[in-house]
Amino acid sequence: MIADELRADPNFAERLRTALQPLPTLPAHNSSHTTGPPPPVLPPKPSVSTPPAALDPAEVRKVWLLGLPQFLLAYLVLSLTSSLTGAGTALQVVVLLISASLAAYGGWRACLLLRQARSTPLIAATVLDVLVLIRLVLWLVGV
Repeated sequence: MIADELRADPNFAERLRTALQPLPTLPAHNSSHTTGPPPPVLPPKPSVSTPPAALDPAEVRKVWLLGLPQFLLAYLVLSLTSSLTGAGTALQVVVLLISASLAAYGGWRACLLLRQARSTPLIAATVLDVLVLIRLVLWLVGV
């Protein structure tokens, strides 16, 4: 079984061969005090690559829902209250602030998720959140 493993993995075979080589003898010191044999040299631990963590679809869905609906709500409120003054303007500012805050939170959640793993839906949701946030801020400043 070991022979099969050595043939299948030359890197493992080389590490095993290196580990089994006798240690070079050190010149004797003029000391009557002996400390015993030197500690064995351990081969380096093989690097084990862990598979990327799977993203929870519910978390990716949250990122989507913190972007697109905020944009649609803000657009709807701006369209319906564009002819109003006073209370309509205050409602616009409140909705834009809340929507921008939620879109920013979605972008922050997306950045945290991107540290764990990357997927096409998550990247698309992140881009959407950032674009929605930029548009909401531009609406808020009056552009």
